[in-house]
Amino acid sequence: MAFDRERFLDPKNEDRPYMLRHDAAEGDPGPKLDGLLKAGFGGLVTNVPWHTGKADPSVYLAPDADFQSLDRAAEAAEERGMGVWLYDEKGYPSGSADGWTMLGHPEYEARGIAEIRQERGNFSKPDTFEKIVFACLNDGTPVPFDANGAEGAEKIYLVRPVFEGSHAQKCGWGPRHYPNLMDREAVAAFIRCTYDRYYEKTGTFPRFEAVFTDEPSLMSGYVNCGVPMPYVFVPWAEDLPRVFREMHGRELTEDLPVLFSREERFEEGKLRFWQTVGKMTEDAFFAQIEGWCAEHGIAFSGHCLLEESLSMHIPLYGDLLRQLKTFDWPGVDMLTGSAESYWNSPADFAMAARYVGGAARMTGKTGRVMVEICPIAGKTHEGDFTFEEQRGTMALLFRAGINHINSYLSPERLGEDFPVYAAMFGRAAYLLRGARFTGEIGVYCPTETVQGFYYPDFVGVNCNPALPDAVRLAEKTLADLNRSLGAAGLDYTLVDGPWVKEAALENGRLAANGLTVSALVMPAVRSLDEETRKKLEAFEKSGGTLIWTGAKPEGSAVPLTEDPAAVLREITETGIRIQSSEPGAILVSPYEKEGRPLWYLVNNSPKETKIRITLASGNPPEIRDLLTGAVTETQDYKIPPYSAVIVAE
Repeated sequence: MAFDRERFLDPKNEDRPYMLRHDAAEGDPGPKLDGLLKAGFGGLVTNVPWHTGKADPSVYLAPDADFQSLDRAAEAAEERGMGVWLYDEKGYPSGSADGWTMLGHPEYEARGIAEIRQERGNFSKPDTFEKIVFACLNDGTPVPFDANGAEGAEKIYLVRPVFEGSHAQKCGWGPRHYPNLMDREAVAAFIRCTYDRYYEKTGTFPRFEAVFTDEPSLMSGYVNCGVPMPYVFVPWAEDLPRVFREMHGRELTEDLPVLFSREERFEEGKLRFWQTVGKMTEDAFFAQIEGWCAEHGIAFSGHCLLEESLSMHIPLYGDLLRQLKTFDWPGVDMLTGSAESYWNSPADFAMAARYVGGAARMTGKTGRVMVEICPIAGKTHEGDFTFEEQRGTMALLFRAGINHINSYLSPERLGEDFPVYAAMFGRAAYLLRGARFTGEIGVYCPTETVQGFYYPDFVGVNCNPALPDAVRLAEKTLADLNRSLGAAGLDYTLVDGPWVKEAALENGRLAANGLTVSALVMPAVRSLDEETRKKLEAFEKSGGTLIWTGAKPEGSAVPLTEDPAAVLREITETGIRIQSSEPGAILVSPYEKEGRPLWYLVNNSPKETKIRITLASGNPPEIRDLLTGAVTETQDYKIPPYSAVIVAE
């Protein structure tokens, strides 16, 4: 498809942001949709009425009339050429169906294992726990036990539902007991209550492009909980011992005693446990829903909880990248509208986007990569963000691989600037969807390292919990690389061990699903399985660049590099050279679309920045201004503060 200047100037609805309007099916949808169109939106994400009013006696997902109301909203959207996504919960997190999922099935509730230590002796189960699953001495030697007691025990492992201090209790929507995402039957009940009912009751179901699932997670890790709780938990499901045995050829009880250890050392038992949790969570929740969506002709999308840091990925998902790869259209949440906060907040918003963009590129699922923009954190300027700040944040998100917006940012917050905002990122979506990222720098995600060191804490994963030094170093090294590579004019893709093992190796390049890596940075990686290690050795021997930084596996003789960005800058040809009036302000991302090279340039500065562009080919650059829609063939250009352009050859 050749470049369409008219579409670039005035993007189609499919390119534009969609609005999350949970009330679209309430009353007459026409005026609401007309207002969205006028503001610059191209579609919406919605659902049946929630019945949240105190005087409203109706029940979520129950009245047939609610599905008929949703039909009217979908039909009204189609009449206006607008797209529609289906939101799969009343509030969030997705999974409970506002209580329907677990109705009559308390066994579906999320559960965790806690460890109790005592002086050696007999033990009786407290009433607050359901059963004992293992008991042993401090060295792991088993002792006699049953569900209610143990003899001569020093460590006792007990199971109970987890609610207090978890996201089920502490989310912004309000407390609600929550199902176990590792339990296929529990998730199947959610599908029956929600997905099947929408499919059976909504006549317009084929018009929905995607389903949006919102912040499902394991509840064994505390969230938004700054007060220390009496126990720490790791996830439990009745099938966990069987799956663990099948995956690892050993009993779960052999590894239970190390899961709560706070010693600063890598534990294979921790690695095995969290790998099992990751697989069970994927199989039960993400893959099961994706399979349903595939059978019913709808894309599976949405976003996970607290994507920002690896230390949150482990207790909430076992392995977040594994779950993100299951989405047809992966997504991320973004809670800030400030470019400064994006880079420098204690919640590493910049890395959140990188995990999602990496998952999309590793799987080749780059047609739609979603952000739910909900700018509430770190507000400035009389309690909100400026138009420049909002567009700068979104420009950075698109640089990380995002190309679709679902917005909680209401048009009123930007006033007359909102249609400009919507058009700007409609232009970016039009050009970047279907474009292949051609940067060949990879940054390895040290998931296995964090799995093997991680231990749960008594406060929320986002409330400054105690963490092993190795985990903090991994997170810091990733964040530092993210900044330093950008400042060096380079871009990269986050990759993981499964992608490395899957990738074909030829002439010093790893390639799979449209992504190619010829230089790979290993940030604070302390653990690799044998297959990955051998693949990386072969990669380096065949001419690939392998750079270790921050830390390395114990006993390894590889040298550590203090400044990987400087090394990569010397060996990387991006095809473009930028001279800038603001040093380090211009971030560059290389793409190719229909055989034609493109470069996405972000002015990451609050100042207007003058640039001079020189292409390696010697051809004149064509500059496509995302803010204004102007197209200019020139070497010299001024990029407004926190704005972006796309350069074409």
